[in-house]
Amino acid sequence: MKIPPVSIIVANFNGEKYLSTCLNSIFDSLYPNFEVIIVDDGSSDRSVEIIKKFQKVDKRIVLLLNKKNIGAAARRNVALKKVKGDVIIFLDNDTEVTKNWITELIKPLLREKSVGAVQALLLDFNKRDQIQMAGGLLIPHTGWLAPFYHGESYKKVKNILSEREIVSISAALAVKKEVIDTIGGFDEEEARYTEDLDFCWRIWIAGYKIVLAPNAIVYHWTKSVKQRASAKASYKQIYFHLAKNSIRSIFKNYEFTNVLKYLPISILINIGRGLLFLFSQRRVDALVGSLEAIIWLFYNSSDTLKARGIVQASRKFGDKYLMRKIFTQESLIQVYNKHFR
Repeated sequence: MKIPPVSIIVANFNGEKYLSTCLNSIFDSLYPNFEVIIVDDGSSDRSVEIIKKFQKVDKRIVLLLNKKNIGAAARRNVALKKVKGDVIIFLDNDTEVTKNWITELIKPLLREKSVGAVQALLLDFNKRDQIQMAGGLLIPHTGWLAPFYHGESYKKVKNILSEREIVSISAALAVKKEVIDTIGGFDEEEARYTEDLDFCWRIWIAGYKIVLAPNAIVYHWTKSVKQRASAKASYKQIYFHLAKNSIRSIFKNYEFTNVLKYLPISILINIGRGLLFLFSQRRVDALVGSLEAIIWLFYNSSDTLKARGIVQASRKFGDKYLMRKIFTQESLIQVYNKHFR
């Protein structure tokens, strides 16, 4: 097997709790040819101090410093300008990788020209037999993910896991450099939370497949919305980004007839979720965040329209094909009961 140079991008913000574990495991990897580009997003904890200690020991680390928090999408795009590898791996800072993860992760990329990206199998950091993410399918009405095997025992399903076609998240995602050259990087206006789903949707639109590498094992912390809110992200901010990203992705990524079909539904779902949160939790955060997202999209419609033009110009796979490949066929009620209730 060829040994292509690999660039591992780790986006960090206040990750001192996780960084040492993550970096120690990366440098225990058996793969011989990789660099690590860490983008710190204005951390106020000991993150930079920790990274610099590792940097003194291993010169494969490149540290890029942002003065302010610009969001996960922009962080990764900053790093993409510095990569030297033929394969880029996006890795979250709250992970622990296994020794053979890179070799297993890039196998499908090297074997099959049509495969543009590969996700590692993510297991829960604490409950290590529990599957956190094995990829999934997009929900056509929102662009959110309906995951495969979430919460199931790895031992029970290990023998049926395969290199199936998926939509991925970016916690441990390998992408060919040529793919990024084709579609560009992450959409910086979809700054956080579901920016990776939009990124993967655009990979499929451009004619590349994404598959799961079931033998590339990565352990990843599971964070609830409450935990994200405690990490200096308010509930209003979280629901603002979830609504904004959903509506923007639908407008950019669908062919026009499906924009007309699904855009009104996405708006109604996001407002409805805000109302549900209001009645169940007695909090206005989700509703206010969703309404602010709709207002933001109205004032930034020209930018979204420009982004749509870029996506559609890269199109190789049509919506009819993608609906069969990467969208769930379940109804909204089935999706809600199965994945979100």
